[in-house]
Amino acid sequence: MKISDVKQERVSADILIIGGGIAGLTAAVSAKEENPDVDVLIVEKQTSGYSGKANKGGGVLQYFNLEKVTPEIFNEYHANSVGGYLANQNLLKKYVAMNNELLDKMEGWGVNIPKKRIPTGPLTYMVGVDLDITLKMRKTATKLGVRFMDKTTVSDLLTADGKIAGAVGYSIIDGTFYVFEGKSVILCTGSQNYRVAPMWSNGRGDGIAAAYRAGAQMRNPEFGNFAQLYRVRSNRECVFGEQVMYDAYGENITKNFRRFPEADISSTAIAEWYNQMASGRGPVYLHPMESETTKNDTMMFYIWDRPYGLPFWKIDFEKGASVDGVEGDDKWEVIPGFVGEQSPVKVDEEMETTIAGMFAAGDVCYDGSCAPGAVPAPPGRNRGSGILNAVFAGVISGQSAAKYAAANAQQPIDENKTEELKEAAYAPLFREEGVTAKEVIDKIQDIICPMENSVYMSQHRLDVCLRKLEKVKPLVDQLKADDFHGLLSCHEAEAMVLSAEMQFKGASMRKESRGWFLREDYPQMDNENWLKWIVCENDNGEMKFSTEDVPIEEYQVQPPRFC
Repeated sequence: MKISDVKQERVSADILIIGGGIAGLTAAVSAKEENPDVDVLIVEKQTSGYSGKANKGGGVLQYFNLEKVTPEIFNEYHANSVGGYLANQNLLKKYVAMNNELLDKMEGWGVNIPKKRIPTGPLTYMVGVDLDITLKMRKTATKLGVRFMDKTTVSDLLTADGKIAGAVGYSIIDGTFYVFEGKSVILCTGSQNYRVAPMWSNGRGDGIAAAYRAGAQMRNPEFGNFAQLYRVRSNRECVFGEQVMYDAYGENITKNFRRFPEADISSTAIAEWYNQMASGRGPVYLHPMESETTKNDTMMFYIWDRPYGLPFWKIDFEKGASVDGVEGDDKWEVIPGFVGEQSPVKVDEEMETTIAGMFAAGDVCYDGSCAPGAVPAPPGRNRGSGILNAVFAGVISGQSAAKYAAANAQQPIDENKTEELKEAAYAPLFREEGVTAKEVIDKIQDIICPMENSVYMSQHRLDVCLRKLEKVKPLVDQLKADDFHGLLSCHEAEAMVLSAEMQFKGASMRKESRGWFLREDYPQMDNENWLKWIVCENDNGEMKFSTEDVPIEEYQVQPPRFC
């Protein structure tokens, strides 16, 4: 096979949406509601309605009782207890104010929203939704006239004079190369999770890498280090397990890092596990019967009526229980597991990226929007905020993209650039020898997964990680694929290398501890020097970093130095 043998087609739409998870589906529906005449196309590398993260795991939405918790009240709590004053407080207030409206919108789009709310923190609740949430959304989008192309991946974005022009990609079934024209584009490709944790592993950062290569700025790439506690035997996630942690001698170690109820796990729980193990006081166990939120393994299955997901949860629980056993501490031995959740594509409050006409929504730009502050997101230490933020950003980006498409003409497609991107996309298929995507991914995981490298960091360990990464980077040009599915894996491996470099270099740059971000060698929050967002961009092939001052004087809540 030669590059000239590859079939090529051109596809046009007013709005091109890349990614068919909850963010992409919301954006599509929102755009059609804003302008029913706009032509919307969703391109999804798997199958829209089944892809993304909203239809996996627990399926919960964040809820605020707005009669008691105003956006201003939550902003104050979030700044002081969660986001470390790095949140865009204007955007966060808008998210809280729209909370009930978003739930109503979803219900109107066919999603079953149960009335029962469960408290998850001092000010927040969560409500469970079934795992058919995105199937219901696709059905609504189809009724509104949204078009779909499944099993087609977007490899790169096209620009003209600083404006979006479209994208290129290929079918993972037959390899057809597609040139997509779009007056506006909405990027909804998810976060970077380095293909580690099962529930999150479909977030592989390919959209992040495409945006970076196209010249879009990234922001807050260092906050891509979320971790959770997992049972050693079954590898099952232990949500809220940090509330009841004990060392091997029966001493409660939760009290060492936590003084009051919190909405979700903190990086200090991970650091405590690391220090206990390093001092010889491990393994670490949970005592689940001591907390209402951990003593009933099956509570989350039945508390809401969710018939679609229940068979899956039952099978998953039974398999885990058969491995964990039923008695003794060994059943509850836990270790931290790396999740990731890097979401750095920079957007403004209208969800527009730094490329005119290109918008983003959901996990690809959660931290890039600055809404969660110094926290890898989702869940952003607020359970249920991941799905609901995707809906929030999807609504805004859909409306913004519809207005942009109506006011702007299609930008010209650079045919020479298209051909260049085509050759680059298919290059791994034509190499006679090289390395597999798995080899590269394994090396990246070995670097980023240890908690002392990604969560409880120090300059020495970050420097070691960066030196190891420099040895992996040349392998990107040696990636080899045997088929189109393998080709997709090669592009995902390339994205993981890029994301890891952004994450480690950003973490090395931020010399303080704030929010989830934890430096062993810089344990204090530094408001004098680091009330800043870190910005990363592609400068002629080199990764360039700069900082952007948080406009803290304009915000409602300020740290002590500014009061």
